[in-house]
Amino acid sequence: MAQEETSAAVTGQRHAAEHADVERRHVGDHAQVSQRHLAAHEELYARHGSDHTLLASRHAADREKAADATLTQKAALSARHGAQHVVMEIRHATQLAWMEARNAGERLRMDQRHVAELLAQERRHAREDRQRA
Repeated sequence: MAQEETSAAVTGQRHAAEHADVERRHVGDHAQVSQRHLAAHEELYARHGSDHTLLASRHAADREKAADATLTQKAALSARHGAQHVVMEIRHATQLAWMEARNAGERLRMDQRHVAELLAQERRHAREDRQRA
């Protein structure tokens, strides 16, 4: 009886240690994915910053060329510049939304793998427990 209890305790400890190992790997996986996603965000925002800088430079050049334009022409230029900013912001928001969707899909697939691994581990542990009984 005491030997069975000791064996069960050792098995329980082994099961807990295996589970902890799996969880540690999962935490590591999440950390790697998070770092990759953060780097992708930083790259995207840097590109967006460059886009804004380039557009502002073009708009400044347009304004210099239109210095002698009529008020109507200047108003049309301002409207066109405003529309370009709107289109750029929509494009940037769309790029960010697609990136978030891809990232969420990657995290979901990773979590599904983790769940499958944990379920397989629990099934194996249950099978081992039945064999011991």
